[in-house]
Amino acid sequence: MELFRLDEVLVNDKFSNISEVARLLEHEITPILRNYIALSSDVIVRYKKCGNGYRFMLEVDAERIKPFGKIL
Repeated sequence: MELFRLDEVLVNDKFSNISEVARLLEHEITPILRNYIALSSDVIVRYKKCGNGYRFMLEVDAERIKPFGKIL
């Protein structure tokens, strides 16, 4: 039972600073988006509390979509 409580505390601590999570998402998502689109500005991750969870919204301005092959 003690280990379960410790896991719960660690997970809650990680998400207690939701703005830090949003910045981390921006950092992680930007290189992936650059594979598909030419960004014309920084990626912005916004968030809001929704009930017991959160809603994350991505804002991306792109100059163009890069050509890429089809997935078979």
